[in-house]
Amino acid sequence: MNSHDSLPPAPYVPDLGFLHPEGVRRSAAQKRQQQLQNEIISLIFKRQLGQGDPLPSEQELIDELGVGRNSIREALKVLEALGIVEVRHGFGTFVGGQVLISMARGLSFRGCLALYHGGQEALELVEVREALEVGLLRAVIPVMTEEQLQRVKQSYDAMEESVHNGVWLAESDQSFHAAIFAPLGNELLSKLLDIFWQVYNNIAGLLDTVAPLDEAQTCTLLEAHLRLYEAIRDRDADAATELMREHFVGIRERLTSWQANWLAEG
Repeated sequence: MNSHDSLPPAPYVPDLGFLHPEGVRRSAAQKRQQQLQNEIISLIFKRQLGQGDPLPSEQELIDELGVGRNSIREALKVLEALGIVEVRHGFGTFVGGQVLISMARGLSFRGCLALYHGGQEALELVEVREALEVGLLRAVIPVMTEEQLQRVKQSYDAMEESVHNGVWLAESDQSFHAAIFAPLGNELLSKLLDIFWQVYNNIAGLLDTVAPLDEAQTCTLLEAHLRLYEAIRDRDADAATELMREHFVGIRERLTSWQANWLAEG
């Protein structure tokens, strides 16, 4: 038997060029630093490390990658900001598991910043969330149990109570939408929807400082959620899908109104 037959196959190491698109102009020093970040990520794949596993020590990284201590520390700081690694002072560096949190922060910043530059990117973020929720609603309705449906109703009841108390609670709105898609049992989907909710809530919070929802608008919004719940309860996929689509029309109209006012003032 060939001696190589007993060796496990070499792990696949993906092309990591997406981290630093070639269209972005960078200095030679930046390119070297970004290459080092990619080499650290490649090392994680090659050693088949999982979330929470320790990376080689700082000295081991220096020896293996042939770079200085400051370069390693700078690369790890960037990867920590991205959620790819987690630095625990006094214990070492570990494979991170908070990549989506970093994504939420970045998208929230970009979405809010966009409001001061025409609002287009904020609209695009809403369109992505719309594509997810409208596109997946038909898959939810056939598998939703009565118990899961009750959770949707409980979230609606919380929204209704807050509106009657004169406030609109974004937390109840988010809980309502999360409860709708929970029956799919897709953890990644739930996290992605949560990210887009965080982003939208931050954008909406900024909008509220200049154009808060009035009582009539909150009542209309509450009624739209009730109709959506009833369509899901009645297992009417066509009606539920159309109502969800209409819900996002209202969101886009609010952002478009901001965009128009910003352009007029500019």
